[in-house]
Amino acid sequence: MIKVQETKTLVTKDNNNSSNCIAPNLIYGCLGSCKSYCYMARYNGDRVFVNKNAEDIFNSVADWVENKPFPKPEDQQSSDGLYYADISCNTDLVLMQKHLPEPLHNYLKRYDDHPKLNSTMATKYPSLLTLDVTSFNKKPRVRVSVMPQVYSDVLEPNMQKVHTRIQDINRLKQLGWEVHINYSPVVFYPGWKNEYDQLFKEIKTVAGENKCEVIALTNHKLQMQKASDKAKELMKFSNEIKNDSGVMRYPVQQKAVALQNFKDIYSKYFNLDTIRYIF
Repeated sequence: MIKVQETKTLVTKDNNNSSNCIAPNLIYGCLGSCKSYCYMARYNGDRVFVNKNAEDIFNSVADWVENKPFPKPEDQQSSDGLYYADISCNTDLVLMQKHLPEPLHNYLKRYDDHPKLNSTMATKYPSLLTLDVTSFNKKPRVRVSVMPQVYSDVLEPNMQKVHTRIQDINRLKQLGWEVHINYSPVVFYPGWKNEYDQLFKEIKTVAGENKCEVIALTNHKLQMQKASDKAKELMKFSNEIKNDSGVMRYPVQQKAVALQNFKDIYSKYFNLDTIRYIF
């Protein structure tokens, strides 16, 4: 179900992970097939809301940044003095771009023309991103999400194959994008160390070194109810209750060890300072 509406939820939220803030949704919901772990699928299902008042949405972000110190002090989001807004927190905007209320170019250009702002979005479908932004004043950022294919086949079936996502990285750079890698969600399951070692090796060979973010798998009882048996098997170790809403994570002490192991393997191929954040 796709519903076109004007959103009244015009609140730009502070953030300190992928971005400095999260913009109000242009699209809320997604038609991707990563429902087994995506938090959007817990309650939203296949419903998609397209918000057609793009100018109001952007103005919310512009109002948010108005009184911020500028240039922005260096942080894990960037060192270029700009504030980065995540424009696709609740959807894969690349996959869903044909449903946008205005062309993706036009919406991105609003951020490009603003002296204090830039945009960022994550995607599991980089092959669908063909927009040339070499004429922009600033490089918009796209974060290409990857995981070992053996996990992707189970948790996000029928999506773009991981090896082709990796191949798209250099193409996107040639189109003018700043490309980061999104290791999300990271799956800790028997054999995971070898799987990620092979993934890092492939990325190093094909796409070289890139900045990245690292986010371990979270879970929820509603996701376990909907997941396939194979997906449940991969997600079962993420079982420690994190908060009152029922979100589950890997047990904290085990997760700390696993993330250190992740960094140890990563450092065989890349500099650790390319990890923008890890949790």
